[in-house]
Amino acid sequence: MKNIPWSIPSLDNKERKAILNVFDSKWLSQGPKTKELEKKISKEIGGKYVIMTNNGTSSLICSLLSHGIGPGDEVIVPSLTFVATVNSILAVGAKPILVDNNPNTFNTEIKFIKKKLTKKTKAILPVDISGISIDIDEFRDFTLKNNLILIEDAAEAIGGEYKNRKIGSFGHTTIFSFHMAKVITGIEGGCIITNNKKISDSAKLIRSHGEVDKYNSKIFGLNFRISDIHSTIILEQLKKIKKFLIHRNRLAKIYQQELSDFNFQEIPDFVTMHPYMLFAILISPKKRDKVNYFLNKHGIDTRICWPPIHRQTFHSKLFKKEKFIGADSVYSQIINLPMGNGLSEEQITYVSKMIKKAIKQF
Repeated sequence: MKNIPWSIPSLDNKERKAILNVFDSKWLSQGPKTKELEKKISKEIGGKYVIMTNNGTSSLICSLLSHGIGPGDEVIVPSLTFVATVNSILAVGAKPILVDNNPNTFNTEIKFIKKKLTKKTKAILPVDISGISIDIDEFRDFTLKNNLILIEDAAEAIGGEYKNRKIGSFGHTTIFSFHMAKVITGIEGGCIITNNKKISDSAKLIRSHGEVDKYNSKIFGLNFRISDIHSTIILEQLKKIKKFLIHRNRLAKIYQQELSDFNFQEIPDFVTMHPYMLFAILISPKKRDKVNYFLNKHGIDTRICWPPIHRQTFHSKLFKKEKFIGADSVYSQIINLPMGNGLSEEQITYVSKMIKKAIKQF
């Protein structure tokens, strides 16, 4: 029996040497390597200002605070997302307003958001599920016309493109994550990218307790700082991002060819680069759990992610009686298959073979 992990990064001697160089420099906390990384991400993505943080959740909280979002404000957010997106809104004292998702693309759309607008709506926080971009032009036009803040949760989307432009290069506040399972990793880490200097300056203060200088806090802030050890890993990973994207798209193509009878996440025409942070297959709800158990039993790690927010044990208390047909439809069918920079084509072919074997049994 093979043992195929769900997501495995590609780390080699270059990352090891980079870590040792930071270790030998005696500057381990946020410092010169973090500044270097911020400049490199800005150049790679095309956004003016980059603010590194210790993880994607911190980037979301810091972004919300930087835009002055807090108690009394409503933030519209999709139900189909990882809990961090909604928890960030709760953390700043604002009220999350859930909306549904397109059951084919998995992303939310303006048509769902229009139904939930109120006088208290201050921001929209859409999510790029699996790395597929939202319709950025549509979202930007809508938020500008309605005087709303747009914060894009692109935690899974670094390297992705919308109409041949990189996600994060459009000016509005966007966040990325560098968690272990992401397209490029720092083990942990996150960043905010924006073209707004005021938001950038505010985020930098908030990231470090609101301090303008040592022990002098000008505004409210928290400790969202990243270490130079994490930053130097991301720097090395960033050099390989094109190679990683090619590899992930190659693995996705094998899945699509081998499993052509199955349904996948639909990719809109405006997506010109899919980073495939996740690769999902949709299977009949009657068979999904049986197939998933079969794969796990045969050494193939998978994820059923995520339970929509309105179905989470804690959050369901906050969103009683609300129904989200699209989000529930995706969750009832989805299996996220192994996908990662460290996985081989042979492993992906084997996973595909076992899925077909499982379907025949059930």
